[in-house]
Amino acid sequence: MPPAGLPQITPFPNCVRGGTVRKYDGSGVGLMGKIIVQQLVTLDGFAADSEGDVSFFESVEDWAESDRDQLAFLNSLSLMALGSRTYRMFAGYWPTEQSGREIIADTLNALDKVVFSRSLETAPWGTYSEARVVAGDAATTLRAIAHEAPGDVVVWGSLSLTDQLFSSGGVDEMHWRVCPIALGSGRKALPAGFSTGAMRLLGSKAYDSGLLTVDYALI
Repeated sequence: MPPAGLPQITPFPNCVRGGTVRKYDGSGVGLMGKIIVQQLVTLDGFAADSEGDVSFFESVEDWAESDRDQLAFLNSLSLMALGSRTYRMFAGYWPTEQSGREIIADTLNALDKVVFSRSLETAPWGTYSEARVVAGDAATTLRAIAHEAPGDVVVWGSLSLTDQLFSSGGVDEMHWRVCPIALGSGRKALPAGFSTGAMRLLGSKAYDSGLLTVDYALI
């Protein structure tokens, strides 16, 4: 049961105690899942151009090596959270034949999914279980889910959603996948005015493709 102040959430199939990726501390007590924002960004800190386009990721020509690491990350997750625009982009690619050669496709498609939207009524996902649509507060909803989840919760893209989460203190870790390109202008990956104390480096890795991954813990 979530602690006082967190909403009651109907359990997702992969977000219940006893799940196969449940983490434990040294005493054997189950640890709640973390809320992770994983974002593709440019060298100058943008996550999209001024129109919301993210084609800058094409500056990385070979994703094979990094996708092998991404597969391990996906196996640590219980749920993905998306905004409505990113949902439409993902649902138009990942559960379709277009992703047939993607080594991460099956694992990504099998995740539980929540879409934060006040306009969508349903969020189908190809032949997979559809995403759950939530119109309420994202920070408290995701914290309630993470509290019960055996794995972590990831938020991809969805800059309006991540702005809300960062501004409300609802992010535990930020995982940046830095592409070898600068845009000069666009939508920043972090909300205006957002600041932190010194963050804790969790890991980093450079790939021959030019991609650099860097992960930090905020709290």
